Amino acid sequence: MKAAIFDGTAALKLQDIPIQEPGHDEVLIRIDSATICGTDQHILEGKFWAKPPVVLGHEFSGYVERVGSSVRICQPGDLVSVEPHVYCGCCKPCRLGKPHLCLDRLAWGINLNGGFEQYATVRMDTVYRVPEGISAEEAALGEITGCCMHGIDRVDVGLGDTVVILGGGAAGLILARLAELRGAAKIIISEPNAGRRDQIRTFGYDQVVDPLGEDLSAFVNGATGGLGADVVIEAAGRPDTAEQAIELVCHGGRVLFFGVAAPGKRASIEPNRVFAREITIVGSIRNPYTHHRVMEILPRLRLRSIVTHRFALEDIGEAFATAHRGDGLKICIKPNG
Repeated sequence: MKAAIFDGTAALKLQDIPIQEPGHDEVLIRIDSATICGTDQHILEGKFWAKPPVVLGHEFSGYVERVGSSVRICQPGDLVSVEPHVYCGCCKPCRLGKPHLCLDRLAWGINLNGGFEQYATVRMDTVYRVPEGISAEEAALGEITGCCMHGIDRVDVGLGDTVVILGGGAAGLILARLAELRGAAKIIISEPNAGRRDQIRTFGYDQVVDPLGEDLSAFVNGATGGLGADVVIEAAGRPDTAEQAIELVCHGGRVLFFGVAAPGKRASIEPNRVFAREITIVGSIRNPYTHHRVMEILPRLRLRSIVTHRFALEDIGEAFATAHRGDGLKICIKPNG
């Protein structure tokens, strides 16, 4: 089969590699859709770690080709989504019920071969059948949607909240959808990319701000009677927007650091502001125990239009260049055509 290999350099290499036959507790999947995550881009840029040689791509779905003798949760022909993390079960976070913080975690697309290949063999406990009526491309968004769901849980969006989201990419839109379902009364999205702002409006969000051309603080104050937002979600992964989040939140409000800033980047925060306003700041990483819930709620999220570009596996370099330019929302690789 064809696979795009990360060898430690800045460009993926297309190679022929053997198909791995499934063990007794494994599932062989013919990949339909694998979407590019910002983490994939950071790996190629040398900002995040992966174990070369490895096939990248941790957001993927496909059709079951073969199953091991112990597998009962799916059968050949089923459309499935993959939750790509494997936890040790023995470290302190795992034993405290927080496996997403596992100290010895493995992941398909990081140190195990992931979705940028024609077939993937994964453990059955990471495989989830997809509801009827959901496309393979939507199913590939299961991992990022699970991460967003964990973030929304962490920051506790509630009925009547005004939510500001800094960063209107695919994650920002999914966060907006989930906040809406949790009862948010107002959702304001800040996004400097003009093309993305236009696309965000097609999803029904009309309070979309260009932070480079408008005063975002004045806009939020105008929308909240000068009080500030109940919840601010930093989804851009930038130190400046992390600082901005603290300035936009109301007294007693909550801030979520969701965007992935490169390690070593720092933001300046005024401790007295956090103290005086009793601001709660939380972080969110990965997707503990959310993938099942994601499969249940996917039909209500209306995510089909988030995938805006599709590329063959042979054109994965062009796909990453498109993602790097910020064109569209989600870029999808179609390894089998």
